[in-house]
Amino acid sequence: MRVVALVVSWNAATQLSDCLASLDAQTHRDLEVVVVDNASADGTDEVLRAAIAAPRRHPLRVVRNHANRGFAGAVNDGLDATGDVDAVLLCNVDVDADPTLVERCVAVLAADERVGSVQPKLRRFVAAADGTAVLDTTGHVLTDARLVRNRGEGERDVGQYDTPGEVFGASGALVLHRRAMLDDVAWRRPDGRREVLTEDLFAYFDDVELDWRARLLGWRAWYEPAAVGRHERGGSGVRRTPTVEALNWANRVLVVATCDDARALRRVAPLVTVTTLLKTLELALSVPSALGPALGRLRYLRACVWRRRQLQARARVPAAAVVSRWVEPFRWRPWVRTWWRRVTGRALGV
Repeated sequence: MRVVALVVSWNAATQLSDCLASLDAQTHRDLEVVVVDNASADGTDEVLRAAIAAPRRHPLRVVRNHANRGFAGAVNDGLDATGDVDAVLLCNVDVDADPTLVERCVAVLAADERVGSVQPKLRRFVAAADGTAVLDTTGHVLTDARLVRNRGEGERDVGQYDTPGEVFGASGALVLHRRAMLDDVAWRRPDGRREVLTEDLFAYFDDVELDWRARLLGWRAWYEPAAVGRHERGGSGVRRTPTVEALNWANRVLVVATCDDARALRRVAPLVTVTTLLKTLELALSVPSALGPALGRLRYLRACVWRRRQLQARARVPAAAVVSRWVEPFRWRPWVRTWWRRVTGRALGV
């Protein structure tokens, strides 16, 4: 199975070498690494030139953008440059993958042709005080509040997620996608271009929207705990910036507007409204400069209309069935505790 590993880089020169080294150490033989650089100005080009010149197990190519196209745009650019491949590994620059990760994920795709995405077990780089590994994600969980959480995030890894199985979706930080799935779920734009990740989202929640589209089109996402990686989370840039906070606030709304089932959403409207108001209050109190840009991004709701119509026309699974299968009850208490810590500046945003 031919695999391309796509790494999006933007001013992350200090992390890029380690990321590329972990990809070059992969045991899967038919692998090419493609770095899409979003006009970095921090010495990334020197790091890439050194990596290309060094002896490598797997070939390395660079796609250089003349502007910051965001994560979604850069991934689409990388996909356009990959040609005929069977699978695509999306890998954040702040991720380190065990040598057998690609090989183990490829085996999952080979075993079931309806699996479109494989989620590895992702741990944090920093262990707990007692040395136990801390989980970053074992897959996406969609709640009835239409907030998405990473299953297991922040928990000590004591084997509680060591059983492989189907999940709602996979984190874009490190995931193997079947290329046929990406092509199948891609938007058909009016200009004839196919758009895999939604460029209006720019970054953040693009992976959640891809999850939802894939479920509506009948593809499965699978969690494989034998494939292990580590994620710094936030290592590709400062987390609590107005831009990041605005993207996260608005993109959740845009994804729900595009993918959700209208009747199911009406049933939980009070819950969604309250959580949205609390997140808006959080922005106003803790990152007030993000509030205007966040509200301004709602202009993209107009584009959500044509994407929603296209998705409904092409869906193979009813939207209500996806919600019924995957939505889990929202846990108020831990979320409010974390919300309060963010409001009072004792926790990172996002």
